[in-house]
Amino acid sequence: MKEIYATLDIGSTTLKLVVAEVISANVNILFSSKVTSHGVRRGIITDADALVEDIKNIVREADEELNTTITSVGLVLPSINARIYQGDGITKVNNANDKIVIDDVVRALKLSTRFQRNRDEEIVSTIPIHYALDTKSTNQIPLGMRSASLKVDSMIVTSKKKFFYGYLEAVEKAGLELLDVTIDAYASALEAFDEAYLKEGAILIDIGCYSSTVSFYEDGYLKYIAQANTGGYELTKAISEKWWISMDKAERYKIKYGTCEKNVGDDDIIHSNKVDNEIVSYTQQDLSDVLREAVENMMEEIKTKIDVINDGRSYETVIVGGGGELPSLDVVASGVLNAPVRCYRPETIGVRDMSYVPALGLLYYLNDRKEFLGEDHVSLTLPDISSTMNIRLKGFTKAKDESKMPKKTLKRVLENFFSDDE
Repeated sequence: MKEIYATLDIGSTTLKLVVAEVISANVNILFSSKVTSHGVRRGIITDADALVEDIKNIVREADEELNTTITSVGLVLPSINARIYQGDGITKVNNANDKIVIDDVVRALKLSTRFQRNRDEEIVSTIPIHYALDTKSTNQIPLGMRSASLKVDSMIVTSKKKFFYGYLEAVEKAGLELLDVTIDAYASALEAFDEAYLKEGAILIDIGCYSSTVSFYEDGYLKYIAQANTGGYELTKAISEKWWISMDKAERYKIKYGTCEKNVGDDDIIHSNKVDNEIVSYTQQDLSDVLREAVENMMEEIKTKIDVINDGRSYETVIVGGGGELPSLDVVASGVLNAPVRCYRPETIGVRDMSYVPALGLLYYLNDRKEFLGEDHVSLTLPDISSTMNIRLKGFTKAKDESKMPKKTLKRVLENFFSDDE
């Protein structure tokens, strides 16, 4: 059976939907679309009805192009309210042969979530990092191995309940079920970094429209996450203020001519203004000068977040996100951060855009979760211990008879997601 997933990334300026077939470590993009997002600002839902309509429209577009019906999606949640914990759970292996089965892993993972947290926090994802048996340890799920006990070290991601529930409600009102959910910082890392970097240490900078997320990975964990109040909007604003033009026109110039390269387009006039009865012309080089200064200011703000984890070591540093789509932006960033920096753009056909990185990374996340059920159940997904998902079909079917489908209320969906039953 083909491994087909749909992933939805809800941003403050754009909504991204990717549908792909996952084949081992590769993906075959069947559909991708990026549309303007309404109803979300700075990661907060401000108009739920507008957001629901956007989700319906982009899913409808995919349905029509693929001649199918998408019934469920994996969701990328903004990292704005995320907190990260390290948990561990220990359980006895309860069978005559002391062979570890999926129920043992599930039980240990669930026990790892039992720790003190704020009352307004909800668990978003519980991600196993390391397994310890009686005589050995492993990073791979130890199904079938012999041991009288099992300890699972996990990474637990939480978010504020009101924030989290708002996104779940929007997806549910759009007529979709959730396969699973995780934050954009972790999903992006799965796409942008090799596994070795996640263990040795790596920094990810996700430049959004109004803010940028800085995250640090080591030993397989997401250990640090912070928000910098700067993004692509600040670059557009800098053009608007320097050239005395509207934000819309400044954004168009940024997209069409924007670069951080030096000595480019000295003679290419792209805009003229009348100042004190004289015509003042601006070239692409003038635009580059404005953008380099604005990017330097942006990176200085981001550097304050990175300095918190600065221990003198040099880490692999990668920039993703639609706000980073400027040639040579990484060169400017390297100078400010005093470290090698690269911008990551996916090479996968159909999603060669920095803004698609979280949705693409979520495909790998979903595919990784299937191993909890084994190869005989690849058409199903893992029943998440953090209760953010249920066992469901993957949400890619040829037909759907609305009259025969039971209506699921939000209450029932949330009961499935957040039940603490053993």
